[in-house]
Amino acid sequence: MHATSNSRGRGFTLLEIMIAMSLFTTIGFAVVLLMTSGMDMWLSGTRGAQQEDRREQSLPRLEEDLRHMRLPGHHDRIPVAKGETNVQAELPALVPDNRLLSNYVYYKFGDREVPCRYVSFVRDIRGLGEIDVYARRAGTNPKADKRIDGVDDEEEFKKNSHMPTGGQIEVLWIWLPDPDGAGIGTVYRAYRSPIGGEGTLLDPKNFDEYGKLMRDVKPQAVFQDVLLFDVYFWTQFTTTWQFQRGDPRVTSRPKNLAEVNAGQSACGPSRVWDSTRGWFVGGRDDFRLNNTKKSINFVGDDIWPRMVRIEFALREMETELKSDFTSGDPTFSVHDARFATGLGELYNVPMKIGTEWLRIQSRDYTDVDTFIIDRRGLRGTKAVNHPADTKVYFGRLYDVTVEIPSYRDDNN
Repeated sequence: MHATSNSRGRGFTLLEIMIAMSLFTTIGFAVVLLMTSGMDMWLSGTRGAQQEDRREQSLPRLEEDLRHMRLPGHHDRIPVAKGETNVQAELPALVPDNRLLSNYVYYKFGDREVPCRYVSFVRDIRGLGEIDVYARRAGTNPKADKRIDGVDDEEEFKKNSHMPTGGQIEVLWIWLPDPDGAGIGTVYRAYRSPIGGEGTLLDPKNFDEYGKLMRDVKPQAVFQDVLLFDVYFWTQFTTTWQFQRGDPRVTSRPKNLAEVNAGQSACGPSRVWDSTRGWFVGGRDDFRLNNTKKSINFVGDDIWPRMVRIEFALREMETELKSDFTSGDPTFSVHDARFATGLGELYNVPMKIGTEWLRIQSRDYTDVDTFIIDRRGLRGTKAVNHPADTKVYFGRLYDVTVEIPSYRDDNN
């Protein structure tokens, strides 16, 4: 007789089944978490790579324009009668063909007024392959009356109707809001040669209305999904890139030994520029190195910055407000709790609700959907009421500093 085993053919006990199910569940959760984490890392890396590609495609063109900035000759634009005093102050302003201007234009879109940042200046035409074939032939027709401006250039070239460039071209860079979301926009570029004359890009009056800009200037889109486009200028008195409203406060050289020994206090960059020192007189965006409108008539006191810093942010994430957000509210809530998670939590990075810039103090630890406000109405915008479902944008900040080889200080 053979002994039989009681365990042969026995099924799993309930406890063993429960243990196995627990193990499989734990392993399954681990696999899901690993896959989710890997997917998040892949998406983050892909998004970052795409942003870098967009940055590399956008910035070099603007940097090249700035590095080729051309200044006018150092001479008066008007004659001065001998023996007379203060004649220049009595003469009407003679606006120069070559100047550097940067400020805001305010365009109306329905009931909204949106500040649009711009910078316009003159550069030489070296390296501009887009107009090279036109520029080499321009001026060979003595009756030529057309400009190289990106509008109908090919047809005008065939008719040999381009005026000579003089080796210079006007350039305008401007941020414009998208029609379906004023908080986000596109940076455009326009050019025009020869410089000066009616319709010049160096006079904001020629593009002070959105319709006028699109109809007469016809700028071309360079890079899209832009939350921020800002410009800072390093003056001869600037000591730091940290902008403080009211800077630069120092607007003259030391007048005595005591002032020399005291040294220069920290002075930030300028956010606006007027090379003639007579254009921005009065108003919210006063040029702090202004010399009044009579200064427009003199090349002798025209100034150009030593360096220019461009700041911009491309859209990276967006969500919507969960509820109404009024101008006095200290917090706001969003639909997507993952918004900005792991990306600095929006602290000290560009953020917009609609068209309003603001800074975040922290996320509410009791409610991950809610953010606590530090400051509102930044970058020239206003703290206003935002209804529920208004777009909330987050972007990654980039900056580039360009040295201007031919800068000019105030040596008067």
